Amino acid sequence: MIRTIYSALLIVGVSMPAVAQTKSSSARDESLNLQIRTYLSRLEGFGFSGAMLVVKDGKVLAESYHGLADRRNKVPASSDTIFGTGSVTKQFTGAAILALESDGKLRVTDPISKYFQNVPEDKAGITIHHLLTHTAGLAGGYGGDYEKVSRDEIIKRAMSEELQSSPGERHAYSNAGYSLAAAIVEIVSGKSIDAFSRERLFRPAGMNSTGYFFPQESEKRMARGYRGGVDSERTERKAALDGDLWNLLGNGGVYSTIGDMHKWMIALEQGKVLSKEAKEKFFHPHQLAIANYRNSGHPLYYSYGWYVGKQPSGQTLIWHLGGDGIENFAVRWHKDDRRLIIYASNVSEFHDPVYPVPAVERILAGEKVEMPPRVTPIAAKKLSEYEGKYRAGSGASLIVEAKDSFLELRGEGQEAFSFITSRQWEREAKLDALNARTAEAVENSRTRKYESLLKMFGPDMTVERLGDFEALFWKKRHEAHGEYVRTRVLGTIPSSRRAYVGTTVVAIDFERGTTYREYLWTPEGTIGDLGPILSPPSTRYYPTSDKCFVAFDPALAATTKFCIERGGSVMRLDTGIELKKLAPTPPEPKD
Repeated sequence: MIRTIYSALLIVGVSMPAVAQTKSSSARDESLNLQIRTYLSRLEGFGFSGAMLVVKDGKVLAESYHGLADRRNKVPASSDTIFGTGSVTKQFTGAAILALESDGKLRVTDPISKYFQNVPEDKAGITIHHLLTHTAGLAGGYGGDYEKVSRDEIIKRAMSEELQSSPGERHAYSNAGYSLAAAIVEIVSGKSIDAFSRERLFRPAGMNSTGYFFPQESEKRMARGYRGGVDSERTERKAALDGDLWNLLGNGGVYSTIGDMHKWMIALEQGKVLSKEAKEKFFHPHQLAIANYRNSGHPLYYSYGWYVGKQPSGQTLIWHLGGDGIENFAVRWHKDDRRLIIYASNVSEFHDPVYPVPAVERILAGEKVEMPPRVTPIAAKKLSEYEGKYRAGSGASLIVEAKDSFLELRGEGQEAFSFITSRQWEREAKLDALNARTAEAVENSRTRKYESLLKMFGPDMTVERLGDFEALFWKKRHEAHGEYVRTRVLGTIPSSRRAYVGTTVVAIDFERGTTYREYLWTPEGTIGDLGPILSPPSTRYYPTSDKCFVAFDPALAATTKFCIERGGSVMRLDTGIELKKLAPTPPEPKD
C-alpha cells in the first residue's frame, strides 16, 4: 500500500507541518513518476510501444506514451492515440444493461425469453444476470470476431447450440453471453449498441474518442497492431465496418484512449453515468470465478464486466484485461488506496502475463525494481553470424535465429525449453514423464493405434471421434508437407491453470516443412485438449554489446543474459551453462 511520509509518521504519533507534508508528498510523487517513465522508456529498446496512466487519490501520478502507434507513417503514441480495448468492452455492456434497469426498462433477473423469440427449453432459465456473470452455460463463442454475422444470426446460433452447463451452475467465460446482452440493449433501447453507449455512457462521461465505429478521419488516430513486428493492417476490421460482426459486439470491439478511460472511471465515481445503487451492483462480486486465484490464497469473483478479488495484503482489486493477441488493454483499480492504472499496447509481445503493469505496481508499493537494461543496436550482418544450433552436454539445444534487431531463441529438450519458457535451465522428472507420454501419443496417432491412444483421453472421448479427428490431422499435413520424417518433443511448460498440469509442445517434421502441436495434460494424467499452434515458444534477446545479449521480462522485472564467445562457437548462459555451436547440416545431395 502506498503511504506518504506524512501519513506514516502519523501512525507512530509524530506530527509534521502541512508544508513539509506537501513537499514530501510531491518529492515522492516525482520520484515515482520518474521511475515509471524510465521503466517504460527503457522497454522501448525491447520493442515496447503503448501507453500507461497512473492515478493516485484522484491525481495523475504518471502519464506516459512510448514508441510508435503507426510505424509505416512514423506516428508516435500519444494522448490522441485510440487503442482497441478488447474484453474491457464488457464493462460497458454491463453498464448499458444497468442504465436500462435504472430507467425501468428491464431487470437483470429477466429471462432472455422476454427479449428473444423461440428460446428452447434448456435455455429458458437463462437470465440477463447469467449473461453478465458468465454463468449462462453458453460456449465461449460461435465464430471469428470479424466474421460477418447479424444480430439475429448470433442469437439463433446461441439458441441452437448445446449448453456447456445448466444456467447458474458455474462460471465459464463466454464472449457469446456478452454479445447476447448487447443484443438485449439494442432490442430494449431501439438503438444500436454503439449509438446507445455513446449517448448514455460515453458522452455524459466526456468520452469523445470512444466507441465501436469511427468516421474515416479518426482511423488515422487508431494504433496499428503489430505481431512479431508485422503490421496487422486491420483489413478484417475495415471489411467488417459496413457489415455486422456480432461475434465481437458487446464482448469486445470498443476503441478508446487512455484519457477517455480515465474519464470513464471518474464518471463512475461521481455518479454521472450510473446511480449509486447501479454502481454498487456494477462492482459487486456476484460470482465466484476461481477459488484460489494463481495460488494467492484468495478467491476471484466476477461482477458485471469486472473481476473482483483480494490482493495478498487483503486490499480489493477490481480489474479486467482485453486483447486480441496483438493489441492489449488493462484497467486495474486498487479500490482501498484509490489507485488506478490504465495500460495499452499495440504490440503482441507485451500482453498478459508478460506486460509491465505488475512491475509498475511494485514501484508504486515502494519496492526496489530492476530497470530494463540499455540495449546497443548492432549491424544485422553481425547478428547473422550468431545464427545456428547450440547444444549443451545434456543434449538439449538452443536454436538461434537473427531478426532485424535481436536474436530469437527457441529450445529443444526440456532444459532448453524451460530456459525459453521460465528462464531456468532445469528439468523435472514429472515433466520428462509428460514428454515421454506425448511422444507415445503422437506415435499412436500416426500409426492409427486409436484404441491405445484412447486410453490417454478422458471418458467423454470415443474411438470413432478420436480416429476421425487424428486421421484428418495427418491427411492435411501430408497433403501440405509431404511424407512424415520424425517427431521432436520440444518440452513441457508447467501449467498454472486449474484444469491442467502441463502443456507439452512437439515439432512434427515432414519432407517439406514442420508443424507444431501442443498437448494439455490434466492432473489425472489424461489429455484434456490438443491442437496445432503456429510456432513454438521463443524469447527475444537484444544486444548490449557485440557479443552479449539480454532478454527482459517486463512483468517480473528480471533479466536473462548470455554471451557468445570464441569466434561465435560457444554460448555461455548467465547460469553458467555452456553450449557449443553445431556445424551446419550439409544439404541432401540432389539426383
